[in-house]
Order: sequence, then C-alpha cells, then structure tokens
Amino acid sequence: MYRSSPTEMKRIDNSGLVCKLSGRAMASHQSLRKTERKGIVKRLEVVLQSCLESADLAESLLAQFSEQAGCSEQQQAEITLAVRESVMNAVLHGNRGQLRKKVFIRAELGRSGLQVSVRDEGRGFDPRTVPDPRRPENLLRESGRGILLMRSLMDQVAIRRAASRGMEVRMVKFLDRHKEEEHKMSLKVTNRQADGVTILDMNGRIVLGEPTALLRDTIQDLLTRGQKKVLVNLAGVSYIDSSGLGALVSGFTTMTNQQGQLKLLNLTKKVQDLLQITKLLTVFDVYEDEIAAIKSFR
Repeated sequence: MYRSSPTEMKRIDNSGLVCKLSGRAMASHQSLRKTERKGIVKRLEVVLQSCLESADLAESLLAQFSEQAGCSEQQQAEITLAVRESVMNAVLHGNRGQLRKKVFIRAELGRSGLQVSVRDEGRGFDPRTVPDPRRPENLLRESGRGILLMRSLMDQVAIRRAASRGMEVRMVKFLDRHKEEEHKMSLKVTNRQADGVTILDMNGRIVLGEPTALLRDTIQDLLTRGQKKVLVNLAGVSYIDSSGLGALVSGFTTMTNQQGQLKLLNLTKKVQDLLQITKLLTVFDVYEDEIAAIKSFR
C-alpha cells in the first residue's frame, strides 16, 4: 500500500516494513532510480523487522539512495557496507532477534554529505567495551569487526544511547559528484585442481546468509573428501562484509585444525583494504601469482 503527496511517499506492506521517501521528486513503487528528472529523493525513512533479511533490504535501499545522490562507485560500496553492518548489529546484538522490536533507519542528503542514522530498541551498550578486533588475541574471532568497519568506511561515526530507548548509530559520508555503476551478483564458487591444490574461484559477494553458508559448506566438503590444500581465488569478489570475513577466518581455522592449509589469491583493492583494516593480512598467506601460490603448498 502506498500513500503519496507531492513531497513524500509512504509504503506499508504485509511484512511490517514502513518506508517513507521525501524530496523534490516522487520515487516509483519499484525503484528509487525511477524518479522524475526535476529532482531527487532527499530523505529515506525505513522501519524494519529484526530479521537478517532486513540487512539485505537496507543495503538495497541505501544503494539506490546513494546512487541517486551522485555517490561514486566506491562511496556507494562504503555506505552500503557500513549500513549493512549497523543493521546487523541492531538486529543481532541490539534487538537480539526479537521480532516485536524494530530497526529504524533514516538517511538524508544534506550540504555536508549523506547522513545515515540506524536505531534499535535494545538495552544498549557501551561501545568503549567492545574488544578491538585488531588485537592479536582477537584476530581469529569470527565476529566483532562491524564497528571497526563502520568507522573505517564512513567519514564520521557516532554511537550513543537513543533518547527513547536502544542505541543509535549516526554516520556521515562526505560526497563528491562522480558516479559509476557497479554490477552486483550472488556468490558463485567453482573449483579446479592444480598439482594437488584445490583452487576455489569465487565470484560475487561474500555476505551474511547464503554466500557465507556456501563458503563454509564448500570448505567442509573439501575436508570430508580429504582435500586439505586450498587456494581461495578472490579475483571475482566485489564485496565482503564482516560476516564474510568471519567465514574466511572460520575456513582458515577449520582447515588449520585439520592439518590443512588455506591461502588467498588475487585480492581486489577493496578486499585487501578490508583485510588490512582488520589486520587479517597478518593471518592469511596472500598471493598475487597463482603459480607461486601453488608452489607454496609443497
């Protein structure tokens, strides 16, 4: 159901989602991209349920919103990943998956840039007590990198207790006017053999849900078949969130515990930057040349 006026549109569907878009132009019911030429949507307000699918929806909406705002390809990727991490934190740690509690998102395009607020209805926490995932004792943990990624990806991040209840994350990305298009796809994994080494060619996005489950299942299946020399080729991976990093860490520790080896090949700049931010480059053996990587297993 949609309710509209010259300056805003509100959608209410059976899933409990409430979405309101405000600006000088109307957005269509299918996509924010289909806006009138005379203006752009300047404000987005969304109320989401406390389920993991909400992270996908928030990411999709913010991708369209930031694209229309004129963000570059890199800025869109950084904004959507930061919002995804914030929503996952709100669902899992703030509201603890309780469906009666909601996640509130507000995005606004202002003179200083794109401002995003994500609020939950949980008990709240002191962000200063969150362990630093870059410390040696935390490097092999599968989770705990969300806040670090948010602070690294956005220009300003503030975490505070909300005036009503729960925690609120406020983030700002300063914008330029350069804009590119990015093709997004689901994760696809193919494997091949070379001198006793299993090479996993990965294409798409490694994010919470089916992609991370596919990665974990693939590693486990290789171990079941006795294949303990694994080279993960990330040349085709355009996007990794904190759960994706956790899945890589899980694969590494699982393989190591079974006297196997898991190494990384062909990191894109985005992926390498994330591994550097999280200090996971100190954990994984990383190669740019496939032949050299294969020889390293001998």
